[in-house]
Amino acid sequence: MAVSHRAQVARIAVAVAALAVAVGGESSVGQALNRSGIERAAASAPATIPLADTAERFAPERPAAPHPHPHPHPAPRPVRPAPRPVRPAQSSDLAGADTVEGVAQQAVLLGLPAALSADGAAIEVGYRDSPSTLTLFEDFRCSTTRDFERAQGVTLARMAAAHEVLIRYVLESSLDERLPGPGAVLATNAARAALDHGGFPLYHALLFANQPAEGVDGFTADRLLDIASAVPGLRGPDFDREVREVAHRDFVDRAQQAYTAAQVHFGTPSMALDGQEVDLGVHHDLLSDPAALESFVRSSAARRS
Repeated sequence: MAVSHRAQVARIAVAVAALAVAVGGESSVGQALNRSGIERAAASAPATIPLADTAERFAPERPAAPHPHPHPHPAPRPVRPAPRPVRPAQSSDLAGADTVEGVAQQAVLLGLPAALSADGAAIEVGYRDSPSTLTLFEDFRCSTTRDFERAQGVTLARMAAAHEVLIRYVLESSLDERLPGPGAVLATNAARAALDHGGFPLYHALLFANQPAEGVDGFTADRLLDIASAVPGLRGPDFDREVREVAHRDFVDRAQQAYTAAQVHFGTPSMALDGQEVDLGVHHDLLSDPAALESFVRSSAARRS
């Protein structure tokens, strides 16, 4: 029994020693293998990658630090507001306007005489000793007439001031029959009131320079008075009352009758020189070319002299 016991103890001691040697050897071998693997990886890494980066790539992976925003998004692009829809101009938009567009020939127009024609249906501007009379058929709401006045107003004023032509305005208002509101009637009435108060030539030009769009009922009484404020000395209690009460409705009617009786072929604007209607189909340049209009009027006077 004793011998057997001692042998068993010895076998156990030998086993323990062998186990210690084995464990130590395995640790050394593992470290050697790890170092060998890193060196082989470093040797095979591309030259553009630093070795320090290579070592980091093969180091034990560490958990990434959490992003301060779990679901980052790019900064939102600024949103441009959608354009506001353009509302058609209305009379209220024009009635409160603070400014009035002027005309280049204001000084000349302020010095021109104006008078009611003998038949009471037209307004004549200039001097009656002029060799020619140019009758213009116009509607204050007509955009083509506006373009004509803007293109030729300076030339007409200068020729009238030089006693070269007497201008006879027949102011019709038939566009009111096809467009909203009574703008043409009200503007013609106001122009006739301006004649009585000494401001027709400039007021006539300002009405066309500040004409609303054809489809807009823009020539209200308030707007007509605003425009009149740009004519020195025109505004006053009597003028304002005549504008608001349409005091010259009889003139408006006579002017319309004169336009209808003339039976012009080109509507508004149309023109007649010394009683003969001008063919604007042939002489279309008279509507826009100042030199052509000046030459045409002077040539007619020269032929009759």
